Amino acid sequence: MKRLARVALVTALALFEVLMLALGLMAWNSPAAQFGWNVGTDGVTITNVEPNSGAAEAGVAVGDRIVYEKMPILGRIDALLNEGVYPGAAITFPIVHKGIERVVTVESKPFPNVAAAALVAYELATFSIGFVGLALVLLRPSRMTWGLAMVAPVLFIPEPVYLWAERAPPAQGLTIHLAISLAYAMQLTGLMLFASRFPTDRPKGVALVVDRLAVPCGAIATAIYFYVNWAVYAASAPPPHWMLWLQDYGTTIFLCIATVIALVSNYAVAARADRSRLMPVIVSFALLMATTLVQQFVTQVSSNAAVDAFWNLAVAASVTLLATAIAYGVVKHRVIDVSFIVSRTLVYTVLTVSVVAIFALIEYLFGKLLERSSLATVIEIGAAVAIGVSLNYVHGWLDRSIDVVLFRRRHLAEKRMERASETLPHASSESFVNEMLVAEPVDALDLASAAVFRCNGGAFRREAAAGWSEAHAAELDENDHLVVRLRAELQPLALSGLRWPRLDLPNGVAQPLYAVPVASGHRLAAIALYGGHTGGEDLDPDERRSLRGLAAGAALAYDHLTAEALHKTVAELRGENDALRRSQDVLVERVLKHLE
Repeated sequence: MKRLARVALVTALALFEVLMLALGLMAWNSPAAQFGWNVGTDGVTITNVEPNSGAAEAGVAVGDRIVYEKMPILGRIDALLNEGVYPGAAITFPIVHKGIERVVTVESKPFPNVAAAALVAYELATFSIGFVGLALVLLRPSRMTWGLAMVAPVLFIPEPVYLWAERAPPAQGLTIHLAISLAYAMQLTGLMLFASRFPTDRPKGVALVVDRLAVPCGAIATAIYFYVNWAVYAASAPPPHWMLWLQDYGTTIFLCIATVIALVSNYAVAARADRSRLMPVIVSFALLMATTLVQQFVTQVSSNAAVDAFWNLAVAASVTLLATAIAYGVVKHRVIDVSFIVSRTLVYTVLTVSVVAIFALIEYLFGKLLERSSLATVIEIGAAVAIGVSLNYVHGWLDRSIDVVLFRRRHLAEKRMERASETLPHASSESFVNEMLVAEPVDALDLASAAVFRCNGGAFRREAAAGWSEAHAAELDENDHLVVRLRAELQPLALSGLRWPRLDLPNGVAQPLYAVPVASGHRLAAIALYGGHTGGEDLDPDERRSLRGLAAGAALAYDHLTAEALHKTVAELRGENDALRRSQDVLVERVLKHLE
């Protein structure tokens, strides 16, 4: 159910982003316009007037003060929210110039073509980060990847949506702006989550502080954005100076500082061998934060269309660079270790989107072309029947293809573990079983450590290990926390959820993360301990399932070896019994002869 819910949410986000991208690209040659001024953080003082703009032609000058309660909502949106307005818009309102109030009418002027080109580049860059974010959620669902996926949705919202909100009735316009504000706050939270958890999804030190502040900071940003939008639509006075400063500068400054500190902290605690793999993503992320910060400052103090277009292009380039660095790192260097389980998740997503696209195409093409006939309905019914009949076949084919082609290494590792599980019951010695429990997972899954403790009386003695030294625990007594827990439950256990006060265990990437009991009947026969990957990544669900399958094979092997030992013992006892009977017969015969 969790997987289906995740697929449904990712599908909904993907459809939303594709729709917004299409809307933005269709309107690329009809960009927004502007009045050509900038207003300070007090909400009323004109701080900049662009030459040849509508504001300049109306006689508005730097230092003039807007009479806020008489300013139309469209003017407030442009002044306080720093949004463009629709071409041909005009507003009439009073301003105070050198202590004298007068009424002015300001008409908007459209942005030049360079701004349209910058917006197209921005839309395409947004698509790249949106695609990578949603793909990573499917590949490795975690708070870190969900954080990255939360970055793109608000960036996809094109100018036509803002322009429609400006023309809508106040209640509808406010609702749309509040929804956009919530999306911006979620973006802030998502960036903090991603930066604090990259790349292992286990924040530490300063990054852990940033991670814990992500949701509260998002809530604070939501409150600030909501209040400013409410003041734009309903208040008779602008928001307080400090609140506008936080909206225009404070949240962006805090976000940039927090995320960069978190990334630097994660880089500092990473293994030296991993730092070169992390560097491209960290540098591209820091570049994105820097360009975003500069763009925010520039757009608040200047309405120059060329400057604004330049920084839009700079941010677009930074976004594309970040998406490329993350995608390349995942594919080439496994900077973020992806889960083999994604192939199934991806199949469901592809099927869902494909079915929706097919019916949408049928509805559009045949519904428009054959409006007056029932043929469109017949075609839809036929398509539904065909899809229903072929769904299982298509699912199986896509599943196998994605496993073999896109995740070949993980596919081969899973098959190797399956063969090992099937081979173990035919083992002829316990040493072979113990070695297979360690060597196969370490080699096939690239694990940093593994160890097997075999029951010996009441205690469990280490019989085989990789990534463990002589100084590490050689025996677990029968009252050890882990032994007691596994003996009681006979279920695999994530060691992060267990209080296990031992100081003689491997640490770092070799630290044991997963304990798998090997049960013979209802008796705990052995304990297998596994660490994470050599790159520091945790075990994913499919890998844990493979380890459980290997332990099940080992349990059958132990049972088989025990049975073989019992058969051998029985055969030996039968031999001894036959020998005793023969000896008895000889003695009886001798006794009888003696009596005769």
